[in-house]
Amino acid sequence: MYWDKLLTPKRHRETPTVEKTASDNRTAFKKDFDTVCNSTILRRLQDKAQVFPLEDGDYARTRLTHSIEVMSIAESLGMQAVNVINNHNVKYISSDSSNTTDVFKLINDIPTILKTVALLHDMGNPPFGHLGEQIIGDWFRDNLGIMTFNSDKMLVFKNGGDAKDTLEFKLNGKYAEDLKHFEGNAQLFRLVNKLSLVVDEFGMNLTYPVMSTFIKYPVSSTKINVNKLISKKMGYFSSEEKIYDVINEELGLNSRRHPLAFLLEAADDIAYLTADIEDAHHKGIISMRSIEEYFKTCENDELVATVIKSMKEYKLKAENMNYNDIENYVIHRTRVLIKGLMIDAVHSAFDEHYESIMRGTFDSELIDVSCASKIANILRRIEKNEIYYSPQILKNKTKAFSVLKKLLETYIPAVVNWNKNVDFGKDTSNNLLYQSISKNYRYICENANNKAQDESEVIYNKFLLVTDQISGMTDTHALSVYKTITAN
Repeated sequence: MYWDKLLTPKRHRETPTVEKTASDNRTAFKKDFDTVCNSTILRRLQDKAQVFPLEDGDYARTRLTHSIEVMSIAESLGMQAVNVINNHNVKYISSDSSNTTDVFKLINDIPTILKTVALLHDMGNPPFGHLGEQIIGDWFRDNLGIMTFNSDKMLVFKNGGDAKDTLEFKLNGKYAEDLKHFEGNAQLFRLVNKLSLVVDEFGMNLTYPVMSTFIKYPVSSTKINVNKLISKKMGYFSSEEKIYDVINEELGLNSRRHPLAFLLEAADDIAYLTADIEDAHHKGIISMRSIEEYFKTCENDELVATVIKSMKEYKLKAENMNYNDIENYVIHRTRVLIKGLMIDAVHSAFDEHYESIMRGTFDSELIDVSCASKIANILRRIEKNEIYYSPQILKNKTKAFSVLKKLLETYIPAVVNWNKNVDFGKDTSNNLLYQSISKNYRYICENANNKAQDESEVIYNKFLLVTDQISGMTDTHALSVYKTITAN
């Protein structure tokens, strides 16, 4: 892979819709950043949970505050990456070595690209965090095999009968796999390319490098391979496969990750691994003593030993200050320390593995091949053992499951059964539910179905309309709609 292609400022629509002013000296990537900063979907993240769904209080990170923290880390990693690339001179700069000057200018935009993608990276996630993704995928796995059409051609849920009558059988295989492997990253790609109708059918019309950087898994649902990092999930739905193919070709990726995607992944890992521990401690889920004990299991590691030593020093300092909340002070200082150690470690790992990354053969997380891997593993153990299965989290997970399950089993029949050529009446449930869906999303679905090749694609597009609507909901809005539905 070569940076002249990887950083091309191309986008779907090159002709500006607004006349450029003489004073507008922004690069293409700075324009992307401004577009994202002013988007509706960014604002929605303020009411989407990071780890603690449906929580009272305002201390714990939301998707928005998490994304801002990822942005800060990603920018730092981007600045360090510029130095790494420059230190490797002209290697992998251009397939045509005759002109490298302009490419080196583009390389200076890498921090901006990573900042933009950091703000974007969670926008496709449904309500209630990663749990929401799992619930949606599981629901389709459980229900595609029992959904069928009755004699009136209305969608119904029916156990038993001929399997060939079910939608799982009737749907094109790739469509069924998309739904059963629902993924927030794929939803994000759909969101920025189609659903965010800013001025025309090109959605947010972001540059190809920006869109490619947030595609962690450059494969379709039919090519998922859980044994490989970059293919363990899907990166795009079949509905956007042609768009992905254009980007893939233009950037010379050959279905490989964009090199900057590894840095974004690392920034995300660093942000959530450190912040989730702090949030959990604040909520009383885990104590400082417990955190110390986890680190002592790997105290022979140099960086882990640094963390243990620093925690003792922070505690002593807080005591000497007569600080009235010693534990919070120590945990906060420790989080900042670990974040810095991990950023430096990822920078070194990117430099060390630069050759294999650019060749497209690297298939690991940068944090896992860095000198901070032991720290990362300790934090993951704390997450798994102390946080994700804590009574507080499990209680809210149960609530989230009930909400999303009800929304899916209510919206799916209403949308699939809705027919613009049939007069259902203004006050029928089908019509009311359909009309409550975003006008943008309905337009995308109806326009796609006007071009659909067969019934399978029509049904698929209607399913996507429902997942579009639910994914766009904030946690609070999803709960509100649930309460309205159950009350009725």
